[in-house]
Amino acid sequence: MKKLLDRLFDGLVSAMNVVASVAVLALMALISADVIGRGAFNSPIPGVPEIVKFSIVAMAWMQMAYTLRVRKHLRTTIGLALMPAAGQRAVLVLNSLVGIAIFACIAWLSVEELADSWEFDSFEGAYPVRIPVWPLWAVLVAGASLTAIQYALDALRYLAHGPAQGELDSVETVE
Repeated sequence: MKKLLDRLFDGLVSAMNVVASVAVLALMALISADVIGRGAFNSPIPGVPEIVKFSIVAMAWMQMAYTLRVRKHLRTTIGLALMPAAGQRAVLVLNSLVGIAIFACIAWLSVEELADSWEFDSFEGAYPVRIPVWPLWAVLVAGASLTAIQYALDALRYLAHGPAQGELDSVETVE
C-alpha cells in the first residue's frame, strides 16, 4: 500500500510539473506573439500582462513539491556535509519539520482566500479580459499542501535512513 501511495503521489507532483512546464512554453509563445503584435502591427494581445502575472505564480506553485521531491531545490550543503551523521540527520529532520509548518500554514491561510474568491466571484483585470482569481488560489493551496506532504515524507526518510547517497556531496568548483 505504501508503494502505491508513493507512486500516486509521485505521479501527481510529476503531472503538475509537466503541466507547469508546458505552460512555460505556452506563455513564451503568448509573450512572443504579443511583442510581435505590438511592434509590427501596433496591436498588442489584450490581457497578456494579467495572464503572465497569474501564470508565473501558478507555475511556481505547481512545481514546488516536485522540485523538493527530486532534490533539485536550492540549498547549501557545505556546512551540513562537514557534520557527523547524527548532526546531519538532526538538521535535515528539523529543516523538514520547519518546511511542513511553513507550507501547511500557507495552505491553511490560503483556503479562506480561495473560498472568498469563489464566493464573491473575484476577477483580476479589466474588460475585455477578466481572469477569475479562485483558480490561482486553488493552485496555491494544492502546491503548498503537496509541498508540506513532501517535507513530511522527507522527515520520515531522514529519521529512518538519513540523507540519501550523494545528497550532501560538496559542490565542485570550476577552475
